[in-house]
Amino acid sequence: MKYYFFFLIILSLNLTAQNFENSIKKTEKLVEKFQDKNKIPGIAVSISYKDKLIYSKGFGVSNLETKEPIDPSKTKFRIASMTKSLTALTIGKLMEMDSIDINKSVYSYLKKLPKKKYDFTVKDVGGHLAGIIRVPSGERYDCKNTYSQADFYNSFENDDLLFEPKKQLSYSNYGYKLLGLIIEQQCGDNITNCHRKLILNKLNLDNITPDSKNNESLNNNFYIEEKGQNVLAPCLDCTFKHAQGCYISTSEDIIKLANGIIYKDRLLKEETIKELIKTQETLDGKKTGYGFGFSSRRDFYGNYYFGHNGGYQGTTTEYRIYPKESLVITVLTNKSGDFRLDDLLNEIGFQFIEQIK
Repeated sequence: MKYYFFFLIILSLNLTAQNFENSIKKTEKLVEKFQDKNKIPGIAVSISYKDKLIYSKGFGVSNLETKEPIDPSKTKFRIASMTKSLTALTIGKLMEMDSIDINKSVYSYLKKLPKKKYDFTVKDVGGHLAGIIRVPSGERYDCKNTYSQADFYNSFENDDLLFEPKKQLSYSNYGYKLLGLIIEQQCGDNITNCHRKLILNKLNLDNITPDSKNNESLNNNFYIEEKGQNVLAPCLDCTFKHAQGCYISTSEDIIKLANGIIYKDRLLKEETIKELIKTQETLDGKKTGYGFGFSSRRDFYGNYYFGHNGGYQGTTTEYRIYPKESLVITVLTNKSGDFRLDDLLNEIGFQFIEQIK
């Protein structure tokens, strides 16, 4: 009997994929064209509809020398700032535990934080509205970096705000370091353990793990372009960067995380998710297109989505959740350069949404 039900599950998945056969064919052409144009060694694309994985494929290789093919269920990519969604979800869980109120001042949680000219809330920081500069003075991303968590309070005291909070949006990894410190204090553990026990373990996401310059779990090389040729990206230092980035994942585990977000009570309550994904506004009432750890906007064709992109040396990534259509798209690459994934995601989304309508 159990084999009969297993057969029915497989048949159901196949029928779902067959329903999108045209969209899948067009998606593969779009990805192949994009990969060729930008000379990207490896890409993983995974797509789910109504909580079912309907398409998942690797394009190219994880290693230009060994020609190891991309496997979307096994090949881990650096996901860069997509990690900010993970940090936001962790704060969401702490909100539900009455441990964090995002509308309170950051000074409510970090009593020793040097005072600035202006006060700002946890929510301001999560929405990149606090006026905090992008990176701390003295921090580097290569392996010559010496900036660590121990330097945070001194650098925060010396680094000026860019503007009065909520005047404008200014993307800040620095701000997410600050959120990481609040999480550690309220969670009672280091940031990666808090991510793990409050969010990742809930969905058995074993392939979403912290990155480090000596990470033995990496099964993917990362590339940049120099003089028209792909070369290995420089060593990446992940010291004190795990609230903002420095995670790796397969594309399929990002799909699972995304579905954990849109299906209520799997991770967080529906009202908590709404609070995190709702676009914030500047003082003059302009919408920023960013909530708390999530972009929140409409694509080129007017379809609403939320998600996040990411990029630093050796990686360019993006995932999108189209909640109305119950559609999730994840694209991960092992190269950085003068290209973005927005247009590609717009077109992939369009192909599937037109079939869903």
